[in-house]
Amino acid sequence: MMTNQAAAKPMTSKRVVFQVAAALALSAYCLLHYAWLTESPPEQKWTDSASLIRGRSLSAVDLPPRCFIPREYRLSKQPTSPTYLASFHGGGGGKVISNLAQALTGIAATNQVNYARRRIDHSVLFETHYPLEGAIKVEGDDANFRGAILLLRNPVDSILSFFNAFYARKYHYLIDFRAPAEDWIRYRDSAQFADQLKAYERFVLHWMNKYKKNREDLLLITYEGITGGRGAIFTKQIASYLDKSEGINVIDPDSIPCIWEKFVRDQWYPNNGHASTATSFQERAEDRPLTQDQLFAVSRMLQSLDERFGRDKQFSTIMNSYMNSLSDYSDSMIRMY
Repeated sequence: MMTNQAAAKPMTSKRVVFQVAAALALSAYCLLHYAWLTESPPEQKWTDSASLIRGRSLSAVDLPPRCFIPREYRLSKQPTSPTYLASFHGGGGGKVISNLAQALTGIAATNQVNYARRRIDHSVLFETHYPLEGAIKVEGDDANFRGAILLLRNPVDSILSFFNAFYARKYHYLIDFRAPAEDWIRYRDSAQFADQLKAYERFVLHWMNKYKKNREDLLLITYEGITGGRGAIFTKQIASYLDKSEGINVIDPDSIPCIWEKFVRDQWYPNNGHASTATSFQERAEDRPLTQDQLFAVSRMLQSLDERFGRDKQFSTIMNSYMNSLSDYSDSMIRMY
């Protein structure tokens, strides 16, 4: 019996040592994590494109000598007036705008993934899908916000993009891709398409109503515009909007066009800057068809939004362009049969 007790003492001692070591390690981690959160960058670091071959969003493609891009993005040293970046879930454009905003300012953006560990009031943007299901609500912090960038996209393309992202997550793919057409048809014929269309309308209604009385605080950007041939012009609009935010400074205006070229054009249209034919209505109709009833439902929803906010000329122009695209889509489907 004495032998067993003697043998047990070293084990107990080792357990205590292990627990103490674990506690010290946890304390050290917490201190380092706190330091990371509160650390202020000593000075904004910028680099010209010739010496910059780093960062996940950058490739080795040469940029014009006058193009200056931040080496890294960090939380601002001083408090900022961040901007909501409101995008429909799965639409694909939120990341584009977020990358552009970070490159334009050198300040990190916050989203729903890193929301718990980053302070919004030291960020350039807070990317959100609110009021959609699962989105974080930060309405109580409105007083600290500059306003919102509302990213709009054709609802048909938004829902298609959402479905591709949904399919990739369902089958544990690491990247989004075009799901098989037969899976899209099963999804389309379920209640999911109608549910997503209602969600799209609710999303747009929320943000347009939110800034109805302060329209100057809302910047409308379309996915089609920022990824199209005139994307550099819309990037300048984003830069001008962010430059009016407290605690945020935008880079030299001469660098703005090449920022767009680097982060959007070269990544989305690598073939000499031309859009892929995979985005045409003909290809979309053949590969991802919608029923006539669904096209009518989309058109009716867009018309309802246009009637509600029709006095806003920019918004009305966007809605009408989407409605016109549905006519092209419908004609393309008719030619198939």
